[in-house]
Amino acid sequence: MKMAIPQFGKRVPGKVYVDRPGAYAVIVNERGDVALIRVPQGYFLPGGGIDPHEDALAALAREVREETGHEVQVVRELGWASQLLVVRHDELHLNKVGRFFVARLGPKTQAPQESDHSLEWLPMAEAKKRLRHEFQVWALAQFESSAGT
Repeated sequence: MKMAIPQFGKRVPGKVYVDRPGAYAVIVNERGDVALIRVPQGYFLPGGGIDPHEDALAALAREVREETGHEVQVVRELGWASQLLVVRHDELHLNKVGRFFVARLGPKTQAPQESDHSLEWLPMAEAKKRLRHEFQVWALAQFESSAGT
C-alpha cells in the first residue's frame, strides 16, 4: 500500500507528470535561522534530486556538498511531500517527490561546485516567505511543529 503524502501545486489537465525523487535538509542554526540555497531562480532548501544509483541519504550528502562544500549530518527524518511543477518553458512536467530530513551542517570539506548557488541563513518567517516551492515551506512548518521531539 502506497502512503498518501501532501501534494502541492496545480496539475495542468492533459499533461503527464514524471515523478522526480529528491532529498532535502531542514538545517537550523543556534539562532533559529534556516539554511537556504540561493540560486538565480530563487531560494530552496539544501538538497536535490536522487540519482538512480543513490539512496536518499547519499543524494542528500552529495547535493549539500555540491551546493555548500559542507558535509551534512542527518538528525532524523521529517517526512515526505510532493510538488507539481513545470520546467523548461512548459516542456517538462514534474512531480518532485521530496523526502525531508532535519540535519546539521557539518565541516566544510571542499569548495562548493555550483558557482551560482550560495548558502544564506534567514530567520524562519523570512525563509518561509522566500522559498520557491510550497512543499519546502511545508517541511519548515513540520519542523516547527515537531521541534520538541
